[in-house]
Amino acid sequence: MIILYLFLGILIATIGALPLGAVNLAVINTSIKENINRALSIALAAGVGELVLAFFALHCSMELSVFFQENQWIQISFIVVFFAVGVYFMWLINKIKPIPKQRKIKLANSKFLTGFSLAVLNPPVIVYWILAISLTDKYIFKLTSQNPLSSLLLFFLGIYLGKIGTLYFYGKWGNRMANKKEDSKTKLHKIIGIALITLSIFQSIKFLTE
Repeated sequence: MIILYLFLGILIATIGALPLGAVNLAVINTSIKENINRALSIALAAGVGELVLAFFALHCSMELSVFFQENQWIQISFIVVFFAVGVYFMWLINKIKPIPKQRKIKLANSKFLTGFSLAVLNPPVIVYWILAISLTDKYIFKLTSQNPLSSLLLFFLGIYLGKIGTLYFYGKWGNRMANKKEDSKTKLHKIIGIALITLSIFQSIKFLTE
């Protein structure tokens, strides 16, 4: 029975990681411009960031929910950022000259920090984990900080595996795109841009109607 916590962690993390977000896009973009190993570094770090968010959601779900209600500027900031990055991918990325080789090396060395930061600095994901943990505790089985350590460890292991597994899938997809003609990369950039702009619009509507 306790093994269900592992599968539940994998399922919840996979569902949360499937929609295109900042981390997914970073993994895809890195696998296209560099290679799958660099993209995997982002995925592994993002998995750690996801654990941090899930841990805080488990311990501070009520406090975090109130915090985001009282500090709506955080959500507004991310709406603006998503829209701006979407515009960048839609119209600007293909017009900018390639980054010099030395600069690429410098960025490659910070892939872990990039993945961790994008995962942690993401309020919608915190809200997702608050809802997921609350609904699980209410309708499936007990899931609180008072659970046995063994069940919590399996749950968090599942979260990590689900997150990096989903991101690895995105990375492989980006890697396949990289092996195709340049036109495919341009189309992918536009798809990423549209996804981010759509996400920002959706978040704006949700914010205004709450």
